[in-house]
Amino acid sequence: MMGESNHRRSLTRFLKKPALLLFTLTLIPAGHLYSHPTEGEVFLYFTHSEEAYGDGRTVMDAGVMIKKELENEGIHAELDRTDVIRQLLEQDLHYGRAYEKSRELLIPVILSHRQPVTLLDIHRDAVDPSVSTATIHDKRYARIAFVIGRDQPGYEKNLEFAREMVSKLESASPGITRGIILKGGADTDGRFNQDLSGHSLLLEFGGVDNSTDEIERSARAFSKAYADYLNGGTKR
Repeated sequence: MMGESNHRRSLTRFLKKPALLLFTLTLIPAGHLYSHPTEGEVFLYFTHSEEAYGDGRTVMDAGVMIKKELENEGIHAELDRTDVIRQLLEQDLHYGRAYEKSRELLIPVILSHRQPVTLLDIHRDAVDPSVSTATIHDKRYARIAFVIGRDQPGYEKNLEFAREMVSKLESASPGITRGIILKGGADTDGRFNQDLSGHSLLLEFGGVDNSTDEIERSARAFSKAYADYLNGGTKR
């Protein structure tokens, strides 16, 4: 579990004031929005923290698997176990404010890192197992969907990142992804906090019926693809 420093807790409380959220964007170094994250710093978190699989595991368990596989690739990964949905319930806030609540976790992380940080918001989709599962080389994998919010001016940067990751994953494990889903408009958040980083992804990691083994295989495949992305990328 990642513990917050006193400084980070204070900064988080400061940023809870909606009038100051836009101001904080002026504090974020441009490199976080445009530079290639050459040092491989990853921050995993869970906006919809209650999303669970059929056996009772949650997206947090999937996040632990991803973190482990990233670290096996030599990539430093932080994982925040904040239960965003519980916080909403405790504060009597509407479910639709989940991204606003998870945003409070992200800004202190970005401001405390001089180098770009890759932000991974881990979710679980509600699709049928025929959609969420792929058999590749006689082994079953949880398929990964990449969700990009198009209601923010810099979404093309995240879209480019998603395209590169999908390409690398599909090259190694054909069929492991469900591609890229662009979301925007009145019926969705449309940003998913991706305006904070040019390397931010919302990942639908499998579906309700995927097994631990299937998720672990996909976590391993994702981590290898991300390591390949880092090693093959050039600074922009």
